[in-house]
Amino acid sequence: MQDDYLVARNPLLLAATCAIGFFLSAPLLILVIESFTAENHLGFPPAAFGLRWYRHIIQPGSWLETAGRSVLVAAIVAPLAVATGTMAALAIERGPARWRSTLYTLLISPMILPHVVLALGFFRLVLMLNADDSYAAICVAHLIISVPYIVITVSASLQSLDRSLEEAALNLGASEWRAFLHVILPALIPGLVAGAVFAFIESFDEFIITFFITTFRLTLPIQIFNSLAYQLDPSVAAVSSAALAMTMLLTVCLLLRGQLVAAGRIVR
Repeated sequence: MQDDYLVARNPLLLAATCAIGFFLSAPLLILVIESFTAENHLGFPPAAFGLRWYRHIIQPGSWLETAGRSVLVAAIVAPLAVATGTMAALAIERGPARWRSTLYTLLISPMILPHVVLALGFFRLVLMLNADDSYAAICVAHLIISVPYIVITVSASLQSLDRSLEEAALNLGASEWRAFLHVILPALIPGLVAGAVFAFIESFDEFIITFFITTFRLTLPIQIFNSLAYQLDPSVAAVSSAALAMTMLLTVCLLLRGQLVAAGRIVR
């Protein structure tokens, strides 16, 4: 609150913040504006506006097929990541204190490592297992890079959990499983929801790793890359704007519902 007060009372700081925000968002704004062009080519500003290319991408074809595949993979990965990441976060929190830092670093390492390094490793692994270009390989690869988001958000929720409530439930005769369902799990909801959304977005947008392990099962990011490489038309801008809108909508929903967790507290 004090930082917000300082920004509001200092016009120079406020102007600098707005300028930096505009600088970071300007490319996205240009992309969105270009997606509404009615011309056959990209240009800024568009000579004519319309929804021509949005109608084009929702017609049966490669765009709709690859978008559906990306949504399917992300919808499979997100709940698996929630289950796996929650168990990992609980194991770190309730495990030996001397191993917590090491295990936490190990579990979030896929977020830190360059994805091209992970992609090379996945590429060799799926070739050895003869599992390249399969849904199983894509889902497992996306699961590994999505779990860190769940670990971080659930760990933050666990930091704000009052252990005395769980102990009281156990003392009153509840089993460990019932205590988890009725005491621990409700307190983890903000972290679970935030982590699930981040995992879904991470899987939906992942390009590098998917590019290495697929050939014919193209996802939306790979289809966008292929379109940029071989033919450039405004449909790419329309698809990118639609994906951006979905990501922004999910993030705004988290903020409005107070489901973001940071520094051990819920951001409302």
